[in-house]
Amino acid sequence: MEVVVIVAWIGMLFASLMNTPATTTVVLVDNGKQHNAIVVETKAGSVVIDKVNHYVNLSSSTQKPSEIKSITQAQIDEKFKSVIINAPLKPMSVLLYFENNSNNLTDESLNKLPQIYKEIKARVPADVNIIGHTDTKGSDKINNKLSLKRAMKIKEWLTQKNIDLKNLSVHGYGESDLLVKTADDVSESQNRRVEIFIK
Repeated sequence: MEVVVIVAWIGMLFASLMNTPATTTVVLVDNGKQHNAIVVETKAGSVVIDKVNHYVNLSSSTQKPSEIKSITQAQIDEKFKSVIINAPLKPMSVLLYFENNSNNLTDESLNKLPQIYKEIKARVPADVNIIGHTDTKGSDKINNKLSLKRAMKIKEWLTQKNIDLKNLSVHGYGESDLLVKTADDVSESQNRRVEIFIK
């Protein structure tokens, strides 16, 4: 029996094996980030895989991991097809924009909602974090309230969809985390937004 561990979208994983089956293969695949590494450790020693499309085999928890070897993307696709198909989807984030001084979405952002619904549904049970923001027009107090109203509007939309969520959190940051840096009292459409983090 062969067990396969494919490390894709995490930056660093410490794998410690207690009871290893006949063969375990640990493969580091591209996660789109510049720094990508995995430490594979047994009772007999450890190795660091820090190059994409490289792997080690493990025979038991009392033997050192094998020497690191390379594998082509085609070989990964062929050999580990069933694992890749069943792997969780990568986390993602989406920006939605709002009309000036309101919690009404722009038409363009309204059109994104069906795709966002599909992305969340594909990750069920998903963790969803919704963060509201404003531009610098108006007082801090008003903008803190408005940013939370924007985030709550997206939460209400999502709640009506009856999606099985593991976690749903909502925050309002007001004008404290600008996407486009501006002076105070400036209307900037890209800062009037909600960020949705889905994993």
